[in-house]
Amino acid sequence: MWLLLLCFGLIFSYGLVAFQAFYLGLLDRIFIWTSRYLTEEILANERKELQKLGKDWKRNPKAKGQQKSKQNKRKRNKKQLLRPVRGVLCEQMQMCCDMIAEGMGLVMEDEVAPRFVSAPLPPGKWNLLTRDLNVPLGMLSLRLKLVWLLALLFRYVLLMPLRTVTCLSCLLVVPTTTAVIGVLCKLPCNRRASRWLLRQCLNMTANFVPILRRYHNPENRPTKGICVCNHTNPLDVLILSCDVHYSLTGQRHDGILGVFQRSLSRVSPHMWFDRREPEEREALGEALRKHVQCPDKPPILLFPEGTCINNSAVMQFRKGSFSVSDIVYPIAIRYGRRYGEAYWDSTRYSMFRYMLMLVTAWCLSCDIWYLPPVARLPNESPVNFAHRVKGMIADQAGLDNLPWDGNLKRVITDRDW
Repeated sequence: MWLLLLCFGLIFSYGLVAFQAFYLGLLDRIFIWTSRYLTEEILANERKELQKLGKDWKRNPKAKGQQKSKQNKRKRNKKQLLRPVRGVLCEQMQMCCDMIAEGMGLVMEDEVAPRFVSAPLPPGKWNLLTRDLNVPLGMLSLRLKLVWLLALLFRYVLLMPLRTVTCLSCLLVVPTTTAVIGVLCKLPCNRRASRWLLRQCLNMTANFVPILRRYHNPENRPTKGICVCNHTNPLDVLILSCDVHYSLTGQRHDGILGVFQRSLSRVSPHMWFDRREPEEREALGEALRKHVQCPDKPPILLFPEGTCINNSAVMQFRKGSFSVSDIVYPIAIRYGRRYGEAYWDSTRYSMFRYMLMLVTAWCLSCDIWYLPPVARLPNESPVNFAHRVKGMIADQAGLDNLPWDGNLKRVITDRDW
């Protein structure tokens, strides 16, 4: 039964991949039309305001004291924009408040704080998602509101139920498949086939989300050692595992994440630990060293940043990943914001809210670059080694290279304040 379900899922998922070209082409045409129409509407409103300011801007301090008929007031309001007279003290107080507001803005909008929130879309690139719209929804014209409403119904009435059902089916297929794969892995001759089968299950899951993946420089695919990559969301593991079989390290969880961790451990030697236990953290370093020394074990995937960044920069890499081995395999990943936001702001959104945002987005697109292996130079410290590899990943993905620690995400100033 599970084999039939897996075969049906593979056929259906790859059928979705074949449908993607038409789907994305239609989306691009709609996005171009809405962006052009929105730009024209904003420019028209600006021209109207400039015409009012240029022709009818007048000072009239006695306007409030004049008692005229309602008809004369309506005519006068159309011809002139009234400005009340302000005292010297009021103007000075406003100037001080403006300076304080600008100073607070500089404090809040430093080069670190914007990396922990969703980056805005470029001007004129609206994708019909309200969270990416830099114009209030109430200021849109009737035509744009109608298009946005149709897109909202399409995403929540059709895409969300379909993706939810298919993703839930993957929750059943993956543990069942890994249980069978765990039996096959005990035979050395079946190890390659079992890993291929696991990648097909992960590809099916990624196609159901859906995630458009483009892998570059496949000749540099890692086959052993330690792989380091920048981190944006939990889907990074899924995306990278669709192309290469990895061993993972991470916090031990309960619940549904714990079920997946235990099921994946049947296929590959993953290393789960509890960060609250110092003994387990120390044992992890020794386990990593032993894993690297075994050439027949799969490469280890690590995210040295330790937290999710909004894919606009690469922050400080921890030195622990670079003190285990003298050779690392860098991987750079970058998401496009054209069809949806991939960043998970764990300080604001729960996992359920993030998954809801994923299944109601148009899709996700990302590029993955495999970089050549990097060896540590003689007399190079792990800190300098980590900084050099981080710079290579940032340059390849076109991201900012920042020296700050990603843990500032949890102690950053409250933006609402």
